Amino acid sequence: MKNLNWLLMLALLMQACALKKQAVPTGQYFGELPCADCPGISYTLSLNKNFTYSETTRYQGREASDFRDSGKYELINDTIVKLTSKPEHSGLRQFVAKNNQLFILDLEGNPIESSYANWYILTKDKPSAQVESQLNTTWELQLINDLPVTVEDKLPYLEFQLNEGRVSGFGGCNRMNGPVQQSGNTLKFGMIMTTKMACPDLETESQFLKLLNNRTWSYKIEGSNLVLTDGDEQLVFTQKK
Repeated sequence: MKNLNWLLMLALLMQACALKKQAVPTGQYFGELPCADCPGISYTLSLNKNFTYSETTRYQGREASDFRDSGKYELINDTIVKLTSKPEHSGLRQFVAKNNQLFILDLEGNPIESSYANWYILTKDKPSAQVESQLNTTWELQLINDLPVTVEDKLPYLEFQLNEGRVSGFGGCNRMNGPVQQSGNTLKFGMIMTTKMACPDLETESQFLKLLNNRTWSYKIEGSNLVLTDGDEQLVFTQKK
């Protein structure tokens, strides 16, 4: 009888360990992914406790409606989420679950190691709130096309108010203000208006304004740096402390 009780307890412990091991990262995950021929891809993945999933993909700037899919997934080694209903070697099929985030793996199931790796992360924060919290601060201009910005007084800077669709800042001499739209991984600037103060050297400010006015830039945040790129041109900012 004692042996039977011990076997029963052992079986219950093994079952409890198995359940603990299969801690499923359920919930909704959001991401704004890079797109080769559109401003960005809005992606939502929902993982359910019964090992089913649903996903929504929206290509920004296109008239087509959302693309929806659903199916089954499995959890491998407690960390790898695999959408088994998708074909082998298809995109957005495998993820690493870590710290309430899903890190997208490439077609071969390996970590993405390109300069855009930070964009291939899904979080439980909706993109709009996440992007606003990252960008809505003051960014000081450090480099224009790899050349350091040198000024006598304070550095030019931008300050975003994405909830109002505005950007303000300083060009090195004059204050500036204008419209801006964030979509996916792009920032679209409208016509930037400035004050009309006269300064000995307006070369840097003029170049800065020319690069911003009516331009659309791809952006990424790398640590405390904001990097804007458009073809061969690049602006690098550092978050003001």
